[in-house]
Amino acid sequence: MKFLNRGINLVWGLLFLCVTHTAIAYQPNKTAENVQTKAVIIKHNAKLFSREWGYYGQKAPFMGIYFLMEPGKGKRVPVSKRPYKTGSPDGWLETNSYVEWNTLQMLKLEPQSGRKLAKIFETKYCAELFGSSASDSYGCQVLGEEPNRFTSQAKPQLLIPVFEKSKNSYQGGFIRVYENGSSINATPTNKQNTNRQLGYDIVFVIDSSTSGGKHFTATKEVLQAFIKQMQKSSQNGNMPIRIGVLFYREKTSSSCKIGYLTKWGHHLTKDLNSVSKTLDFEKEAPCSDRDNQAAVLDGLNRVIYETPWADNHFKSIILVGDAAPYAMYDRKNPMKLGVSRISYLAQRKNIRLLTFKLGENNKAFEKLALDTRASNKGRYKNIPQGTNKKMFKNNLFSAMTEEWRMLSIAQNMINASNIKKNGRALLNDPAFRQKYKISQYDALIIQARLPETRRVSKIVPEFVKGWIPEEIKNQLVVGEFIFMDKFHLNKLVNTLRSIENASFQGLQDGGMAFLSTIRNVLAAQTKLPPSKLFLSGESLSATLQKANILPFKTDILTFTAQEVNTWKPADYRRINMIVKEKVKVLGEFMSNPQNLQYLGKMPHLYVPKAFFP
Repeated sequence: MKFLNRGINLVWGLLFLCVTHTAIAYQPNKTAENVQTKAVIIKHNAKLFSREWGYYGQKAPFMGIYFLMEPGKGKRVPVSKRPYKTGSPDGWLETNSYVEWNTLQMLKLEPQSGRKLAKIFETKYCAELFGSSASDSYGCQVLGEEPNRFTSQAKPQLLIPVFEKSKNSYQGGFIRVYENGSSINATPTNKQNTNRQLGYDIVFVIDSSTSGGKHFTATKEVLQAFIKQMQKSSQNGNMPIRIGVLFYREKTSSSCKIGYLTKWGHHLTKDLNSVSKTLDFEKEAPCSDRDNQAAVLDGLNRVIYETPWADNHFKSIILVGDAAPYAMYDRKNPMKLGVSRISYLAQRKNIRLLTFKLGENNKAFEKLALDTRASNKGRYKNIPQGTNKKMFKNNLFSAMTEEWRMLSIAQNMINASNIKKNGRALLNDPAFRQKYKISQYDALIIQARLPETRRVSKIVPEFVKGWIPEEIKNQLVVGEFIFMDKFHLNKLVNTLRSIENASFQGLQDGGMAFLSTIRNVLAAQTKLPPSKLFLSGESLSATLQKANILPFKTDILTFTAQEVNTWKPADYRRINMIVKEKVKVLGEFMSNPQNLQYLGKMPHLYVPKAFFP
């Protein structure tokens, strides 16, 4: 009887546990930024268990991502396979099978020319030493190293989430090396790659406003002639070339509707004929406000951020325009873009700016090209307005062909077996430079773009957690991204579009019209009464977060309903311009299939934080 009673008590205990667990309302585990935390699998034999106890479960793939839920205590934690799920978890993970990824910031290794390879060190001291010293950190243990993309046979997938920031360094991440299916293979690279092919990525940024006059057509003709020359040269030397073109104009009044402020004529492509056709059909603006300023910096900023620049390619932006850029605090420059900011972004990506200013000389155009480090210096040319069409075309064409000559010299140096091993040293030799007709200016630029030739014999670990120097961030290894599923991102974009429309309504009819429009839009999405939304004293950002539409803090949508009632027309215009530009950029980013990542069957995107208001 005693054993029977024990058995009955055990059964009742198990039933109680089951009832208790089914009664628990599991919720997403979120960071202070309202983003759900993620678990990255770091064990090859990890399991997604069916319950908080027991042995049954399915394999959790190495480097797979799950979403953490709460409450979770003990040696196993509840997780879901999709973000922001509530209710029952999809399983439990052992705490030693994953690392938690709590951050919006991610180390995404971008083109490495002009910087040292990123490394993860065992100690914070070594990371700081590596970041501050020109030489490698002697005596420090390197846990993982970014493979040299230019010499690697395989195509690496490089992704390092950052787990903790500490003053001058980041405690960090994992290096994803060579991907093959769902597993990660750390492959040694003992031999040098013989296919050392340089290439050229070039984007033309052209002023298409009416003030350009005859020079707009002449510019198109020069670009087309240059494209033909590049096609011919690349066919002879089999050099990879990609070209893109973006047009920009001035910010006009409502009486002068021209359809766009900046627009891609063609994204970076190998199909050069397609770019030529785009130039054929593009026409200058039908009208103009004639304020002698244009969205120069908006166009450059968009090209720098949105172009998928290739590793170890010469990267150039050729700017041709006749109007000065808007000043940083001009109301037509709501993003507060400045020349120094654009120069800094271009330098970080090793992009050279070649600027051609039509008409009066302009310091901004000159600084964009020349106010940078010597190894990234571009060219500046002022072409007076009175210059005849033939001379204008000759000036523009000669500057472009000089760039092409530099690239050809660099490629020849790589191909020539007698100089490829010590090309950097030879570029410092005046006799060598004279032989190849290379100026000191050319030598510094070529030198910064020659690939590393040292042998790499070590095996890179599949997973490492250690210290990464903050200085690496300043060499464009870090990008800030927000990880969102496409459904929620689309919902957010639609909401931003509604805010854009509401600001236009407020400009015409005042604060009450703006507030009413916002509340009605949110009511339709949240199924709540408008009177319960965007309450007195609550910021729009906080309301959007409560409605699970905005998953992060924002700097722009922090105004309250009371503040709106004090707005002037300029405030509505500012919000409208900022949000309109962001909606446009986000829409284009979402429509590019290359940006999609799939978790199971659900499409997700790593969206650059700069794309959000």
